[in-house]
Amino acid sequence: MVDTNKPRILYFDLETTPLQAWVWRMGDQTVRHGQLVTGRESYDVICVTYCWNDGKPAKAMDWGFEEQNSKQMLADFDKLIIEADVVIGKNSDRFDNKHLNFHRMMNGQSGMPDWTKYTDDLEKQMRKHFGQALPSQSLDYISKILGLGGKIKMEMSDWINIVEKTEEENLGKKALAKMVKYGKKDVEDTRTIWEYVEAHITPKYNRSVNSEHGSCATCGSYDLIKNGIRRQGQIIYQTYRCNSHNGYAGRKIIKQTNPQNNLSV
Repeated sequence: MVDTNKPRILYFDLETTPLQAWVWRMGDQTVRHGQLVTGRESYDVICVTYCWNDGKPAKAMDWGFEEQNSKQMLADFDKLIIEADVVIGKNSDRFDNKHLNFHRMMNGQSGMPDWTKYTDDLEKQMRKHFGQALPSQSLDYISKILGLGGKIKMEMSDWINIVEKTEEENLGKKALAKMVKYGKKDVEDTRTIWEYVEAHITPKYNRSVNSEHGSCATCGSYDLIKNGIRRQGQIIYQTYRCNSHNGYAGRKIIKQTNPQNNLSV
């Protein structure tokens, strides 16, 4: 029996504004907060692109070309996060998640400090399971080697034209449209890559919690087969393999000796 009640997975990506600073020279240097230009001394979110695990094209929200205010956009995106069973990004643990946390606080929005318990990070999984076997962990590189075409190219001038609302030849609005297209490609690639490598990683979120019966911890399917016995100390496990995604499905204790002597570490 195959589980049709699989969890809702939300894939997402943020694009933020650059900082502006006064500097004395070009090249590598330390820029301190006193050099930041007033009004451009902190980050904001230009757009959020996202898609679900339903195969449908990505969608986008942006801060409004004229308004340049992300507050409502991020509040609307939080509503999607609440609907999701798990939220996945690329390098999101280090970047996107922290930006969302920070802007919720600065915007006076409801706190969601526990939402990252239900997130996962494609880059962290790739580094953990494949490491230096991949010459590069960049999304552009992985997208290319899997035949997805790589990232759409963006230049620093695109960010500048958006922030400055460049009217000449409509460059500002064109750059924002390009950025949205860029972000949509990124999240669709993230989804495709995640689904491609899922059989070879151990997702942070245990999908079996979505069912009342034994199901795959990776994808939630019921189509499981036994895949050998494993012993860990005084505990013997039955391990399972999933036919749906052709990978590890989890394990179950089948024997435990002297449980009163077990120590938690």
